[in-house]
Amino acid sequence: MATNIRQVEFLARAIVNRLEDRGLVEFGDAEIGIQIVTRTLEDNFQAYDSIEQEARGRLTKTIGTREPTENEILDEMARVAAERNFVL
Repeated sequence: MATNIRQVEFLARAIVNRLEDRGLVEFGDAEIGIQIVTRTLEDNFQAYDSIEQEARGRLTKTIGTREPTENEILDEMARVAAERNFVL
């Protein structure tokens, strides 16, 4: 799940704008909010990528050279995420 910084910033801006529209974030705090949301999104995307890599590594050990199916990867990712107390 490769994402670039512009996509993350765009998503963060959209989230903060929505919070601002609902009155949960003041306009003066919006830029700080965008920075916080951007950092949180980046951290979560990194965690997701790490979980996917670990899941693929585990599957390689158990199924050998065959390419794992999407469902196998998703199931193993769910197990890894549960071990790390991370919600996918």
